[in-house]
Amino acid sequence: MLKLENIELNKGSKKILTNINLSIPHKRITLFLGKSGSGKTSLLRCIAQLEGHYRGKITYGGVCLKEMARKERAQILSFLPQSYVLFPHMNVLKNCAHPMKHLFNISQKQAEDQAYHLLQAFGMEIFVNSYPHELSGGQQQRVAIARAVGLRPKYLLLDEPTSALDPENTQILIKILRNLVSEQTGIIVSSQDMDFAEKIMDFSIFLSHGILTETFDAKGDREREKESDIFRFLYARSTGT
Repeated sequence: MLKLENIELNKGSKKILTNINLSIPHKRITLFLGKSGSGKTSLLRCIAQLEGHYRGKITYGGVCLKEMARKERAQILSFLPQSYVLFPHMNVLKNCAHPMKHLFNISQKQAEDQAYHLLQAFGMEIFVNSYPHELSGGQQQRVAIARAVGLRPKYLLLDEPTSALDPENTQILIKILRNLVSEQTGIIVSSQDMDFAEKIMDFSIFLSHGILTETFDAKGDREREKESDIFRFLYARSTGT
């Protein structure tokens, strides 16, 4: 389990996150919800160790993430930004094989064999020789997720993963995330896509102005659903508020 203790983040004189305390379960989907500017992405980036100046402590299994070697941390967390950051000069197969080769110190052939099997699982094996610019947004995302999953992380972090997806590709993404959870991967998603969030809701936190105001466990909190900030946020579209 990931544990966040007293996380604070300032940028200049602006307070971005204030005293965040949270335990994030493994093998479930955790949603970071809130309006634009609420601190969702900043919190995700703190967990991924991409915001190096946060205060507080983030641990996995009692070990502080800041104190881990980069390779060790890569097998706990894999972060997928909105832009996917595929290498433009590498084809799909090499994009997926490259991180595995360097993290696990295996041969190029071994890495490519493993990458091919992963791409098969994501329905992308026919694109192994294609380059990122030749793929649609949804296809690029599947390659990026396959590459991240190849590192066998405990948690996969996704920032606004549906921002460039059409409804069909959003459904594909939902299926992928559910399959990953069934295969023992924890998922952490930052999103303000209410339709998407409603469909994958499992364990959720709500942020407002950098403050964690509520947690909601879909497995145990249904009796207070309509009174929650999260419920009001998700269903504001249908009430016109």
